[in-house]
Amino acid sequence: MARTFSVEDEERLRQLHADGVSRNEIARRMEWSVGTITNHAQRLGLSFDREAVRAATDARQVDLKDQRQRAQQRLMDFFNRQLDRAESRYLVHGWSHTGESVAEWLQQPPARETKDLTSAATQALDRALKLAQFDAGDTGRENAKGLLRTLGEAMTAASRELGVDDADEYGS
Repeated sequence: MARTFSVEDEERLRQLHADGVSRNEIARRMEWSVGTITNHAQRLGLSFDREAVRAATDARQVDLKDQRQRAQQRLMDFFNRQLDRAESRYLVHGWSHTGESVAEWLQQPPARETKDLTSAATQALDRALKLAQFDAGDTGRENAKGLLRTLGEAMTAASRELGVDDADEYGS
């Protein structure tokens, strides 16, 4: 059975229009097609000012950029935490042959854990740089690629220094 545009729908359309909501957003919120909203808005004498829509779109883009920058900061924080963990003391917990709990502090994580930590750090860095590239445009992409390449080389060198290549020594 087909839905009909009710008096309640007209009121909601008027209210959303008065709130400055765009035609596409009204259609999404009310679950009607854009064409249906356009037709009923015209019938009700409502128009959608392109300049207001453009201003709303620009404001939305600013909000999204802010969200990307916050996500980028969180990813960089995660990156730094993982590197700190890869370079710090590490508590190994296990069981003795008699079934007793045994714990020992190592000066750094075993090779496998170091590899996992540096891999997680590298992935976070990669995602943060992709967010930065998106906002920087083409010029920023080239700069970010160079930065990522340099950091990748540094991560590889650091993992070698920490003994990640010596995984057999730790039984991994």
